[in-house]
Amino acid sequence: MKTAGVRQDQAVKQPSTFDRFDRALDWAGLPLSVLLLAIGIREYRDGASLSWPVGGAVLVLVSLWVIYRGMDRRSGKAAKPTQ
Repeated sequence: MKTAGVRQDQAVKQPSTFDRFDRALDWAGLPLSVLLLAIGIREYRDGASLSWPVGGAVLVLVSLWVIYRGMDRRSGKAAKPTQ
């Protein structure tokens, strides 16, 4: 009887395909935003506007925030609602 309970617990802990896809989408934005940051820095060094690297840095921070929020959501912690 104990082995059946252990098997069921392991099956419950495994993420579904949708959860894996959702996590992959959360992480997909980070390399792209880092790439845009690197391009923005290169363009700024070549004489472009300062808004290029600033925009890239903002995108990196937003990507990190999305990853952080997804971790809280998947771990069962609900975000505190703003009042």
